[in-house]
Amino acid sequence: MLKCFIAFDFQATPSALKWLIRICVALFLGLLTIAPCRAELVDRILAVINDDVILLSDFDKFTLSYREKMKKEGQSDARIRIQLADQQNVILNQMIDEKLTEQQAKKDNIAVSDEEINANIERIKKANGMSEDDMVRALALDGMTLAMLRDQMREQMLQSRLVNREVRSKIVVTDQEVQEYYEANKGRYVIKTEYHLRHILMKAPQGDQEARTRVLQQMQQLLGQLKAGASFADLAKVYSQSSSARDGGDLGFFESRVLAEPIRKALEPLSNGQFTDVLDTDQGYQIFLVEEIRRAGGKTLEEATPEIQDKIYSEKVEEKFKSWLSELRQRAHIQILD
Repeated sequence: MLKCFIAFDFQATPSALKWLIRICVALFLGLLTIAPCRAELVDRILAVINDDVILLSDFDKFTLSYREKMKKEGQSDARIRIQLADQQNVILNQMIDEKLTEQQAKKDNIAVSDEEINANIERIKKANGMSEDDMVRALALDGMTLAMLRDQMREQMLQSRLVNREVRSKIVVTDQEVQEYYEANKGRYVIKTEYHLRHILMKAPQGDQEARTRVLQQMQQLLGQLKAGASFADLAKVYSQSSSARDGGDLGFFESRVLAEPIRKALEPLSNGQFTDVLDTDQGYQIFLVEEIRRAGGKTLEEATPEIQDKIYSEKVEEKFKSWLSELRQRAHIQILD
C-alpha cells in the first residue's frame, strides 16, 4: 500500500495548487516517485483473539529460531518457507493459546516483574558460568536474542502461575490411584531376580508308572548323596540325562519370571549353594542347584509412591490444562484470517 500524506494549504496560490494536483495525479498513475512518499510493507493481521491481534511480524518473530535452526541444517530459504507454510496453522494455534493465557493472566492480575526475569537470567548465567556476552553469543547460535529470551521467560512464568491457580490447585492424586497404577505397571517396579542354576535330569516315561517309580527312587538316592555333601556338578556329569551334563548340569542365568511356576516356587526360599527337592516336571524328574542369585532394580509400593504420584499428577495437569484451554477458546472470539 502506498502511504503519502500531503497537507493542503488552502491559502496557497492557484499556481501552487495546480502543481499539487499534478503531483497527486502523477503518483496515482505511478508516473512519479517522490522520496518522502515511498512504498511501505504494511503488516498483515493473521488472527484476531478478543481484543488482540497476531500480526505477520509476530509470526516471523516467533519462528525466527526455527528458521535459524533450519538454515544451520543447510536448508534453502525456499525450503524453509515451504516448511513454515505447511506448519503455519499449528504454529498460529500455539500463538493463539499463548495469547489467550496472557489475556487470562491479565484478568487474574497475574504478572511477572522485570526483577524476576533478571534474577532468572542471572541464575542461568551463574549455573553455566557465563557472562552476559557469552549468553548473547549462545543465544545467537539458536537464532535468539536476549530480548526474545526475556519474552519467552515472561510467557512461561505467566503460564506456570496461571496453571497453578486454574489447574494444579484443583488436582488431587488419591492412594487408590497410586495403588492401581503400581499394580498395572508392576513389571516396572518389581525386583528382578535371576538365578544361576545347575540341574540333574532323569527322564521318566509318561504312562509307565513302574518305570517312573524306579526313576524317582534313583533321584531320591542322588538327593541323599547331595545332602551328605556330594558334588552336584560331579553327580550331574554321571547321572544327568540333559545336554548340560558334560558341564556339570550348568544352565546359566534365568530370570525368575520365565521359569515354570513349580520351579520358581521351589527356588524362592533358597540361597546360594542350596538345592531343591526332587521336582516332577514336564521333562522328567529334576533337582536344581542355586549357584548364585542376582537381584536388580525394583521398588516396593511405598518406595515407588512419590514417583507414581508425580507421574499421575503431571498427566492430570496436562489433561486438565488442555480442557481448561479448550474452554477458554470456546469463550473467546477467535478469527483466523486468510
